[in-house]
Amino acid sequence: MRKDSFQLAGNAAEIYEDQKVPAIFRPLAEATLDAVPIYPNDVILDVACGTGIVARTVRKRLGPSPRIVGVDLNEGMISAASNLADGASQSCEWHIADVTRMPFDPETFSVAFCQQGIQFFPDEIAALREIKRVLRPGGRIVLSVWSGPSDLFKALAAALSRHVNEEVASRSLAPFSYGRATELADTMSNLGFTDLSAQVIAVNRKLADPETAIPKEIMGNPIGPIVAERGEAVMQRIVADTIGALTTYRRDSGFVIPQHTHLIEATVA
Repeated sequence: MRKDSFQLAGNAAEIYEDQKVPAIFRPLAEATLDAVPIYPNDVILDVACGTGIVARTVRKRLGPSPRIVGVDLNEGMISAASNLADGASQSCEWHIADVTRMPFDPETFSVAFCQQGIQFFPDEIAALREIKRVLRPGGRIVLSVWSGPSDLFKALAAALSRHVNEEVASRSLAPFSYGRATELADTMSNLGFTDLSAQVIAVNRKLADPETAIPKEIMGNPIGPIVAERGEAVMQRIVADTIGALTTYRRDSGFVIPQHTHLIEATVA
């Protein structure tokens, strides 16, 4: 499967913040920070930050002191992050930049997080080298990458294949398409990272109102405009098929579906 740069159109970044962040990316950020120690004297970079949930979660945990910077190639994501009204967002710095050419001096940061971003980098070697460049000696990199699609996204892809086409179904699975997670430690070691460790953690994706949440999941993905062009009737069929395939995960009026991710940590020598 080709890598998708995850460029979003229109108000998709706002939909991403409204739907995907509370449903999965905030819980994942919390789980990551439960597993990885951070300190008030850290200088923190959030790479491929999206709407900045990792940066904002770090801010809430560490308070006002540390410098926290988010960078993303997607202008809509950075616009959404910088326009959030909460104090955590307003106290972070936000930059539009390519991960292979970040506008920071060498050895600026002590910790770099990349939550579900590496699978979208066309040149992951260049990206890792650039992250290493901006980390101080002894600095840490923390990567998360999905271990595969959950049953939610398998069901959604099957519905998209039936009601749209196979290409759109395949593209919907781009966030889960990275097949090199188990090889990433060797790649990073070859680039000069040390003290590598890896674990798999689970996060529950919660869909409290699936009839509303599933269309938002679709519209917060680059395939959203293609699906929307097919009309409301097609969207409703996709939603109905997806819900029908998830009965095992029904909890009251919604669903709770586990999603597993690799969490990889390393140090700059």
